[in-house]
Amino acid sequence: MAVCECHIAAEFPILGSLGIISASLRSGTDISIVETACGTQIALTGATRGDLSITAYAPGPVVNCPGNASVNFNWETRMSCKDGDLKLYAIPKGSARASVDGSVTTQISLLQIGNSYQTFNASASSGPQTPYLVSNHVDGYDFYYSGNPLSVSPEDGKSAKSVSFLQGILPNGSELYLTSFGWSYTPPNIPTVSYSFIFVYNQGG
Repeated sequence: MAVCECHIAAEFPILGSLGIISASLRSGTDISIVETACGTQIALTGATRGDLSITAYAPGPVVNCPGNASVNFNWETRMSCKDGDLKLYAIPKGSARASVDGSVTTQISLLQIGNSYQTFNASASSGPQTPYLVSNHVDGYDFYYSGNPLSVSPEDGKSAKSVSFLQGILPNGSELYLTSFGWSYTPPNIPTVSYSFIFVYNQGG
């Protein structure tokens, strides 16, 4: 029977104390279904997998101008079948590309590739007095973020990431693989960060 719980989002267990604005987990179980003379049968039942996304406030050192930073980690998922047991593996696919636009917190660093170049964003759709933004764009790799609620480093593109405050939400033995991280600041608001993960739980252990 389906279970439905409806509560106030601000009272979700991990939101208030960590400055988390939103969290979303979607998952499903891998099932192999075959047609036989006896009808439809489930041949193999394997890993539960899905997507987890988190957005949070990230106050830190003062930043005077707008800015954005992002990094993407590449993973390839592969299934294996041994003794009738399906398992899902996440395999890293090389170095992650990162970028910075405008001003960012000192909690962020990366190794720059090539020269920086100018970008701009101008729109008068909200009226002729709408300000436009001109900033520098930098591409790179070896991206680091040392702020809250979760730090990010190149190691996150090599293995599963441990997130202690999610242990009460995810099944024991589950694994999270970070696929992307973003930091954004638009004055006078508080900077925000966003994380996206692949979620894997191999039920067979």
